[in-house]
Amino acid sequence: MEANYYKGIQSIYFNNVISNIIKIGNLNTKNKIILDFGCGIKVLSKKLPQKEIINYDINPNYTEHNDYKKLYFDIVVFNHVLMYMDKKEIISTFENIKKINKNCEFIIGLGRERFINKLMAAVHLNFEPYKGALTTYNEQVEIIKDQTKILQIKKNIFFLTDIYHTKF
Repeated sequence: MEANYYKGIQSIYFNNVISNIIKIGNLNTKNKIILDFGCGIKVLSKKLPQKEIINYDINPNYTEHNDYKKLYFDIVVFNHVLMYMDKKEIISTFENIKKINKNCEFIIGLGRERFINKLMAAVHLNFEPYKGALTTYNEQVEIIKDQTKILQIKKNIFFLTDIYHTKF
């Protein structure tokens, strides 16, 4: 059974992150095609039902498409997703996106991996909050800075997440 972070007390945090992603990217006002990369239970589509959102996930239960490289989009949202990719995969994904649309924008939510993140996870009986993570926060930020131009950073959402708005 998949975890639903949008139910229970943790929903306050995760809904706040999604709201900030929408706000920082002006996703509710822009008339652009959005790729929700790692969409999970499709919360972004539920929050923005009037927008054109492509839901892509490696989990076949959630994805609407098998290959994002065959799609066109203007904005990509990576919300707590990059950590599950190794450095080469992140760079390759960014390069693939650049081939699709060199004017693409990114809204990237990154868990800060600090003590408070681990403490809050433990409160919710999640004693391995970064299980499966292949890159650290610092490695992800380094790649973002190397591969894209940072337009805006929203730091410390509940001291747990930073959101980057970038483009090529």
